[in-house]
Amino acid sequence: MEPVSDVKRPYFIGIAGGSCSGKTTIARGVVRRLTPPGAALVSIDSYYRGLESAAPEDIDRYNFDDPAALDSTLLLSHLRQLAAGRAADIPVYDFKTHKRTDRTERVEALAYIVVEGLFPLHWDEVRSLLRTRVFVDVPHSVCLERRLRRDVVERGRPREEVIRRYSEMARPMYEKYVLPSRRYADVVVDGEKPVEESAEAVVANVKIC
Repeated sequence: MEPVSDVKRPYFIGIAGGSCSGKTTIARGVVRRLTPPGAALVSIDSYYRGLESAAPEDIDRYNFDDPAALDSTLLLSHLRQLAAGRAADIPVYDFKTHKRTDRTERVEALAYIVVEGLFPLHWDEVRSLLRTRVFVDVPHSVCLERRLRRDVVERGRPREEVIRRYSEMARPMYEKYVLPSRRYADVVVDGEKPVEESAEAVVANVKIC
C-alpha cells in the first residue's frame, strides 16, 4: 500500500455565503468544470446535529443558522482525512425530520475537494485547509424568495414559519457570522448571475492540478 506521505494531497476550495445564496448550485458547477481530473463535493449541511430527542416546541426554537447547530469537529476530522488522501464517510441528514439517517456517503480524496456551506470561511481550522476561498454575494430579498421556494415546496414547511425563521435567525446569523467571513475570500461572485459564469470565475482562481 502506498504510504500516505506519497499521496498527492487534494486541492481544497471553500464556497461560503448566506442561506439560499446559490452556494450549492455554484459548487456543483465548479465540480463539473474540474472533472477531469476529478472533484468531490462536501456540503457542510450534512453535518447538522440530529434532533432525535427534541420536542416539537424545541425544534421550533432551534436555530439552524447558528454555527453551533453543526458538528464542526466531525467536519474537520473528515476534511483532514481527505487532506491526507483518505476517503471519508459523510453523514446523510434528513431535513424533513431533522435527524441523521443511518446512511453515509463515501467521498473519495480526488484532486479537488469543494466544501460549501454557511461557514467554511468562518471556522479558522477549516479555512486553513482552503487554497481558494469563495464568497457568494446575494441580496436578502433574493435569499428569502429562494428559501420560501425551497422550504415550502421541498420540505413542506409553512410559509409563515419560513419567514419567521429567516427574519429571526437566518438573517441575524448571516450578519454575525457569515458576512464577516467575506473578508477572507479570494473571489466574490454574484449569486444572481448565471451559474456557469460564477463557476468559471471560481475556477479562474484555482490552480489546475
